[in-house]
Amino acid sequence: MRVCARALLGAVAVLLLAGAAMALEVAVHGDFSNELRLYSNQAEFFRGDFGYQTERQHKIGRSSASDSFVTAKYRLWSEIASDEGAVKGVYAIEMGGLRYGDSRRGGGFSGDGVNLETRWAYTDLALVGGRLKLGLQPVQINPFLWNETATGAHFQRDLGGAQWQLAWYRGYEVVNTEDSNDFQDLDALYLRCLLKPATDTNLGLFALWQHSDGKTLTDEPAFNLAERGNYLKNFAGYDLDLYTLGFDGSARQGNLFARWDLLFQFGDLLEKQDFGGYLIHLDLGAKSGSGSWTYTFWLASGDKDATDDDYDAFIATDCDTNGETSSVVLFEGYASDDYFSAVPYVQDKGLILNRLGYDHQLGQRLTVGGAILYLLTAEKVRYADQASDRIGWEVDAYARYLLYPQLELALQGGYLWADDVLDYYENDDDGQADSNLLVVNARVRYRF
Repeated sequence: MRVCARALLGAVAVLLLAGAAMALEVAVHGDFSNELRLYSNQAEFFRGDFGYQTERQHKIGRSSASDSFVTAKYRLWSEIASDEGAVKGVYAIEMGGLRYGDSRRGGGFSGDGVNLETRWAYTDLALVGGRLKLGLQPVQINPFLWNETATGAHFQRDLGGAQWQLAWYRGYEVVNTEDSNDFQDLDALYLRCLLKPATDTNLGLFALWQHSDGKTLTDEPAFNLAERGNYLKNFAGYDLDLYTLGFDGSARQGNLFARWDLLFQFGDLLEKQDFGGYLIHLDLGAKSGSGSWTYTFWLASGDKDATDDDYDAFIATDCDTNGETSSVVLFEGYASDDYFSAVPYVQDKGLILNRLGYDHQLGQRLTVGGAILYLLTAEKVRYADQASDRIGWEVDAYARYLLYPQLELALQGGYLWADDVLDYYENDDDGQADSNLLVVNARVRYRF
């Protein structure tokens, strides 16, 4: 470890000396988060991302299976620019979800684990009046659709009073051989236009085409759609054409504000099923003194009949749904590697979310808030002779405190009065949910 430290210090010194000689601008940023699961009453339910899966998962028992743990999630990235910012290289590493005591990845006695990953690696350069990014980079199309990392090329330019973005991303690649000329690569073409008709109003229009000439049911008759679940990144290598048209934006007028997302999908999967999903999201809010109220609604469409030729469920490509502004019980909370679902729906049955939240600023360093939610699936979850679309009522609360300007201490909890959809995940399914769900998370986060 000492040798590695010396090597790292030597590399930094070389960069600094090179920067002095070549007029490089070097910036280092970090996001260091220690995340705590203080308590959950159903450890299996909150453990892993399986909300997108359409095959039955028995994760809830009649008796409480409580759990608590701590994970470390560290990201560090450097930005090295030259030629007065015309060229910039970005490289980021990540130690993701290292659980305290996990000796398999270096969290146990003596440390010394292999646990570093490349998060970003791209070059950002000025080109024909805009900026071009090449490499492994953040993809920020829409938080409900695709908001993660992928390789590709992204060009951005201001033109005609609007900002234009054009991108190509490759999320999956297959090397062709003499025996196969199929183009099974999963490519995406993306076009966005951003408008600002007023000071506090932003409008976005985008189109995304995701395409692969991969395997069809002719190539693989035994293909089981349920095994892949309702998540597009799991269909890599299979034939698909998915088109997503989106309209999103935000507006503010005095103490009132609004945010919205409208997404519509069409195309085909495996040359058999026709995509036809949609998602509608709306935030309506009002600021009142040191606090603000926000009503959130979203509807992600579901598929009523998985055996027909219509795939009516909204399908995300790669995203992490934020539980802090939606459901702490269902989505990603402060313990950001352990949650029920990363996608904004349940299975292929969609989601209807109603949330009324209140946030209050107590001084400059402390923010507290709470919310009440009512959750349903857009289509009924059916199994055996049971069927229901009611997930239940939920109450969430949180507090965030800035101990130092860049160091945050945070606590959150969520309690869901489970309704009959949750019986689908119980070991003892009798048509009625028997166990309510409780989770309490915390984090210590340093960002610079």
